[in-house]
This record gives sequence, C-alpha cells and structure tokens, in this order.
Amino acid sequence: MSVFVGTHINKIDRKGRVSVPASFRAAFGTALAGGAYVMRSISGAQALDAFTPEVFGQLADSIDNPFAAEHEDFTNAIFGASQHLGFDAEGRVMLPELFCSFAGITDQVCFIGRGSHFQMWQPEAGLAQQEEAFRRAVENRANLGLRLAGKGSKDA
Repeated sequence: MSVFVGTHINKIDRKGRVSVPASFRAAFGTALAGGAYVMRSISGAQALDAFTPEVFGQLADSIDNPFAAEHEDFTNAIFGASQHLGFDAEGRVMLPELFCSFAGITDQVCFIGRGSHFQMWQPEAGLAQQEEAFRRAVENRANLGLRLAGKGSKDA
C-alpha cells in the first residue's frame, strides 16, 4: 500500500500546472499511469484530498448500504464532485479552477502526506493546520495508544 509522508510546497507554473512531489509520485508506483482521484475534502478542511486509484476504489467499496439516506450525500460529495487528474511526463497535474477556488490556491500548493492519501492546501493554511494538528497530537498522545520510544513505551 502507498504511504504518503512529508510536506512540500510547489509553485504553479504559468500554464496552471503543479508538480506533484517526487516522493508522492513514487508512492503511486505503477499506478502513476492511472493518475490521481481528487476531491474537495469532506473532512471540513478547505483542502483537496488526492488518492491513488487503488485507495479510491477501496473508498468506493467501503460505502455500505446503498439504500441508506446518507448514501446519496456521500456518493454525490465523493464521486460526483471528484475528478480524475492525469500526470504529464514531468509528474505535473492541472488543478481545476473549481478546486483552486475552494482551497484558496493561487500560485503555490502545499502538499501534505496523510498516510493513505495526500492533501493539497493553500500554503499558509496548510502549514497552520499542520501546526495546530501537531499541537493537539502532542496534547492527546496518551489517548492515542502510540508506542513511542521513551517514557511510557514498551521500548523504554
């Protein structure tokens, strides 16, 4: 399974293309030719979520009970509003204007790894949310059940 890690800020070129970080393209492996599936984040963040074809397929499979009332909203928000973006030979994608407008992206994109997928942010907003998330994670680390080297760890 692909793992997306790190934070990268790349410029949008004059033709509206942005280079996806090399480490993120590498995480696609042979699926790179299949492009990425991108959607407005349904986490409530003013960001874009990007998935490999494999993980996007798993997302589709995970939506249970097609007759539930929420099904229409989820499928419309996720699949109806998603777009498939192909990579060019240099690993760049063209972000649709609707997505850039939603995320406040203008001349740069902040790529943030999220494990199974990655997010694209307006740089200042992305870095600010990352700092806030880090602060909360440090405060709540005892509740997460993480085994870190050091105090309270089985490795200590």
